[in-house]
Amino acid sequence: MSKKPLVPSSEGKLDKFKVEVAKDMALENVMNRKQFGNDKNSGNVGGEMVKRMVKAAEENMAGGKR
Repeated sequence: MSKKPLVPSSEGKLDKFKVEVAKDMALENVMNRKQFGNDKNSGNVGGEMVKRMVKAAEENMAGGKR
């Protein structure tokens, strides 16, 4: 699977979002190294990102926004 985003212009925004999620999960030490270390940390951060994106999409749909 490719690590590149489907929308190339979103790469910087996704990186900022990843750092925000890592910080919220108290992974500042990982965030400061600009890498997400082991697979467990990567999976946890990625999973939380997906949860937040799905929640935002559901809220947009419920509010009638497209």
